[in-house]
Amino acid sequence: MMVRTVEEAELDLLAGIWHEGWQDAHARILPAELARHRTLESFRHRLQSALANVRAVGPPNQPLGFCITKDDELYQLYVSASARGSGLAAALLADAEERLGALGLQTAWLACAIGNTRAATFYEKHGWRRVGTMISQLPTPDGVFPLEVWRYEKDLNEARRPSVGVAHVVLETSTMDRSCQFMRSIGMRPIFDGPEVSVYEMRGGTHLILMRKDEVETGNAPFDLMVDDLRATHERFKSMGLAPSPIEARPAIDHEVFTVREPTGHVITFFSSHASGKPT
Repeated sequence: MMVRTVEEAELDLLAGIWHEGWQDAHARILPAELARHRTLESFRHRLQSALANVRAVGPPNQPLGFCITKDDELYQLYVSASARGSGLAAALLADAEERLGALGLQTAWLACAIGNTRAATFYEKHGWRRVGTMISQLPTPDGVFPLEVWRYEKDLNEARRPSVGVAHVVLETSTMDRSCQFMRSIGMRPIFDGPEVSVYEMRGGTHLILMRKDEVETGNAPFDLMVDDLRATHERFKSMGLAPSPIEARPAIDHEVFTVREPTGHVITFFSSHASGKPT
């Protein structure tokens, strides 16, 4: 279901979702002097004040949940009890992360009530990391109410990671055992070794499928590889006796490269990364 903007006419319904969710998650674990201020009207007032940054899921005038962002903070996220486990909370979370990332932020944060393990588990499942506790200054009609909470953060580069990737690449080999040993030596992770087919995993999850064939036409491999530190990798390969070619600059594409010949005879090109530190 699409995440959408909110109409002012929906505020009463959204306040009801917030009030019900707050009471269910927090009434038993937070101080009574705070709970007495968390009325239906108080939630409606806060929604009204944040209307431009409120997003909802559910048909128009029938919202099932909402999320609010504020500066670099994921400020609030609630879904109705009937929508729990439906994936709507995850959709709201992804939308909030995308909006925060569009502001140019690298890191977002949120506050989670200490003891709210259901919410904490949800955020951790979606890549948020608890970095400690903090004192949250909560608004009430009597002034600010200080409350110690769990602080969660997330690297938004991860949220912006592309939604598709290369699943498999295939390389034919007439020397299965030696090709398998080579792939291990250059840093691939073995998934399955077999006499006819072997599978190795690269960074990012792409699988290399080695297919045994009696006669193989060799040449440039049908893929190339990228490493964060090309020069260190080149030195390591030399020390392993893999005989890498000299490093060459490719200024037109902002890379340096070298090649290595694998046991069957295919030539694999290794590229430097211009995205070191970004998710792969």
